[in-house]
Amino acid sequence: MKLDRNFIGYEFPLSEISITQWEIAQFANAIRDFNPIYYNLNEAKKQGFKDIPCPPTFYTKFTFSGDKNFFATLGIDYKKLLDGGREYKYYSPCFAGDNIIYQTKVQSIDEKEGKRGKMDVVIAVTTGKNKEYKEKLWDSICTFIVFH
Repeated sequence: MKLDRNFIGYEFPLSEISITQWEIAQFANAIRDFNPIYYNLNEAKKQGFKDIPCPPTFYTKFTFSGDKNFFATLGIDYKKLLDGGREYKYYSPCFAGDNIIYQTKVQSIDEKEGKRGKMDVVIAVTTGKNKEYKEKLWDSICTFIVFH
């Protein structure tokens, strides 16, 4: 089933989260990154950080904004879904204590033909900003392939 092209440009509701030292440490532990800057404030400050920094892939936690399910909203059947990869663009660091707002937008839906037949390639971009300064922190660009 072909996806509705009217979703191109659709923005999901904003989401907000406060980043804690505990969340950063738990995430770093889960990805087996034992760099002390993710666990110890004094070590982070020794290395020039204002607080405990977020590991680069920490933003994976914020793939989709809003209280709606991304796939259900677009009418995507999980049985026909393939992860096409993820790319990050970093603009400014994020630290424990930061309040983050983030929002997901459907950037494009393109129909392609492949060995398995027709498919839609969906690109969704989630942008994170520091709530206090409105400073852009990252873009998480996700590609999904949905077979017809």
